[in-house]
Amino acid sequence: MTAFTHAGSKKMVGSRRFSRAFFLFCILAGYPSICGAAVIFSTVSNQELSVGDRIHFSVTIMGPKESTVVPPEPSSSFGNITVKEWNSRKFEQAKADSLVFEYSLTTYKPEPCTIPALSYILESKDKRDTLKTEAIPLTLVPQITTDSADIMDLRPQQNTGKRPLLWLWLLLSAILLTAAILAGRYYFKRMQRPPPPPPPKPPYDEAMEALAALDAKQYLLKGLVREYVFELSDILKRYIERRFSINAAEFTTEEMLAWLGVSPLVKEQRMAMEWFFRAADPVKFAKMLPDQDTLDRFGAEARAFLEATRPVIEQEKKTDEQQSKGSA
Repeated sequence: MTAFTHAGSKKMVGSRRFSRAFFLFCILAGYPSICGAAVIFSTVSNQELSVGDRIHFSVTIMGPKESTVVPPEPSSSFGNITVKEWNSRKFEQAKADSLVFEYSLTTYKPEPCTIPALSYILESKDKRDTLKTEAIPLTLVPQITTDSADIMDLRPQQNTGKRPLLWLWLLLSAILLTAAILAGRYYFKRMQRPPPPPPPKPPYDEAMEALAALDAKQYLLKGLVREYVFELSDILKRYIERRFSINAAEFTTEEMLAWLGVSPLVKEQRMAMEWFFRAADPVKFAKMLPDQDTLDRFGAEARAFLEATRPVIEQEKKTDEQQSKGSA
């Protein structure tokens, strides 16, 4: 891809008029779409500036339709020139697109400076090219001239008398009073703060207590089979979530079965849980009434899974407690 560049300033009026006329001709003629080339123009509002003054710098790129341009990093690409503001605009034409990047520039160093050659990456479909602007030297105009230097001396020190310090004491008193009020409010809120909640119980202990509470509800004796299976399934999901650090409580049956396939469980534990969740779905959602053997197996499989996957530390602790009770 071929790139054409042009740079100009307000002092170069004829050059700017030529660049604008040439740019308009390229848009009307659809130059990028016909010749497969991109055109880049750069203009600056003024090539003379003082420290802290702002000038306007503009870069216009005309490329094929639906093309994108990646500009250089403003904070690191302009050398000793500071970019105060910048923005970009896109104009879509019938046969080409034009992208305009506008910068507000200044300098804070009293030394010669130049707008360096900048690289813009043009991407269009499967093509990628780098377009570069021309470097534009700038002239730094001093703020103090030799003619006015003799009247810019510092004024001699003036005696104005001693100012009263009452306002200072009032200000310090207000600051101390405000600080005392804020400290008192913070201390009062801290004293009223409730104690932190106790740490959660281990996953196994929590699940066993939930099973005991479920048995106490006597759902099966009341004929509430669906409610029993729902709560038993939730207890298992809650245990799996806390025991294996996954979001099992929000899993669907398909997601649970997928996790079981890659879980650290042994084959027997995985098969037991796959049976449980597959058999529970028809009871929970299709209101199917299982036989007594299936109901008994639901509870047995849940308790067996809890015992089999109980953390080793909790198992050792339970064994030690049983041994201490036996020796007593």
